[in-house]
Amino acid sequence: MRCKQVMKKLSCLMHELWSNRRKRSALFWGLGYLFVLLCGAGLVYYWRLIYGFNYFTPAAATLLVCAFFSAMYAVVFATARFVPQSLPIKAGLLIFFAGLCFTAANPPLQAPDETMHFVRAYALGSGDFTFDKNRDYPKDVDALVQAFPGFYYSELVATEKRSVPQGFELYYDLLSGEEPMREQASTLTQQFLYYLPQAGGIALGRLFGADALVCMYLARAVNLLVYAFFCALAVYCASSFVPLLIALAASPPALFIVSSCSPDALFLGACWLFIGICLSDCFSKKRAAALVVCFALIYCTKNTAIAMLPMIALVPQPQGFSSRWNKLTEKSWRYQTALGAVCLAAALILFQALSLYTSLVSNYGRVEYALEGIDGGAQLAFILSNPIRYIAVFLYSLYRDKANLFSSGAFGWMDLVEPFVNYFTPLVWMFAAALCARDGAKRGMKTAWVMLVCALGMYAVTYTGLYLTSTPVTLREINGVQTRYMMTGFFALFALAAILIGRSDVLQDTQRQHTAKTPPAWRMLHFSYCFAVVCAILLFQNYYIGTTI
Repeated sequence: MRCKQVMKKLSCLMHELWSNRRKRSALFWGLGYLFVLLCGAGLVYYWRLIYGFNYFTPAAATLLVCAFFSAMYAVVFATARFVPQSLPIKAGLLIFFAGLCFTAANPPLQAPDETMHFVRAYALGSGDFTFDKNRDYPKDVDALVQAFPGFYYSELVATEKRSVPQGFELYYDLLSGEEPMREQASTLTQQFLYYLPQAGGIALGRLFGADALVCMYLARAVNLLVYAFFCALAVYCASSFVPLLIALAASPPALFIVSSCSPDALFLGACWLFIGICLSDCFSKKRAAALVVCFALIYCTKNTAIAMLPMIALVPQPQGFSSRWNKLTEKSWRYQTALGAVCLAAALILFQALSLYTSLVSNYGRVEYALEGIDGGAQLAFILSNPIRYIAVFLYSLYRDKANLFSSGAFGWMDLVEPFVNYFTPLVWMFAAALCARDGAKRGMKTAWVMLVCALGMYAVTYTGLYLTSTPVTLREINGVQTRYMMTGFFALFALAAILIGRSDVLQDTQRQHTAKTPPAWRMLHFSYCFAVVCAILLFQNYYIGTTI
């Protein structure tokens, strides 16, 4: 009898909580927070059980991890309750905070070519806009480069020669001890435009007397902030395929590289904004100008961006133009062709201007390739004289790399591979494509053909470019291809998949007309944030807790 009364009271209580919206929300957030704390405690137990984690006492480690999990949960709670219900704003905030996890999890200078990017940005942050190969750097910069060399994971961590905490100890020992080895600027980083965000962070650190380590983390944070801002603008402009855009912008390979000192932060951010403007439902003078600027920026960073130019064919009918432009705007192919020509002209002018500036203020001379046997002219002649053989080389390299879809878990200087990220990231992108099925169904076959051309073009241009610049002559495979080079190609590929799913007869027959309570873009944003945080934890685990090799 007493048991029945207790159950009845619990049932009434649950009914009351569920019928009251505010109480139901509080219950939801409270249970979610409890689950997060349990996950944190379980993670520490896993580390102690598998890796023999002994940096801290069990209580201290559990407290620190649960504090981190609480902070990440607080970000979601704050954006849900206090930030206006604006998808672009919340997308920018969550991408920024997810990227901060990668900033903290990735040790200093452990992104592709980050050493060279950092010293270039440090020179700019110090007010030096020249390109002096003999430039000397302060003692703390030299100490940082010496303490955290490239390939830190495979050469030091995985071989148990030096842990990451020991790297920090070495850095401070070098600061207080003898002079470290002198570091020189890299011949591979001769532009300055794409280092301005990082230079701003370094200048801020120097203003307050921060050492090189703190300046490096500030450079990463400002670089990430600029990227998040561009992503927010892209989500604001795009009217279709927004879940897919969010999934790629907040994916582990993207967040990993943009949360470093790499110039790819500005490049990728401009790419997403370019795509977002092309997929917008209105096109004004401001958006036309932004489109031109974005293409110029991405072209000057990587010339392979030429493969994205066909996406201009998706630009909608212009609005707000004077009557004198009627002849140009009345036919879509006219203004799209004109817009493409303006974008290409602006890109070439900016590229030539930056190259001219570099040649005037540089004393590097000719940039030497890192590998022997590389000759772009001879390689091009080989391609033209043996086109069939090159096609075979291209297809083999594409097969070897699995179209780069399953290499998204390569971190560090591409020397740390996390299988979980490798296998699940493409599934997340495919899930996002499925959420975009309705957008795909509304889009015509013109969009499908454009996406196909862009995807194939990005693969062809990227692989061919690296065959010319990073592969010895007549080699039977293509070297140097990385996932980060293919991000825009992935968008086009999965957007094509979304169109095919949306236009399938099965989906058309089973599609319901009711609107979901949670829009797909919001759902994808929350899921991508959680997935990115998990991947950042795995990155931290490999560097600071235990290796998977």
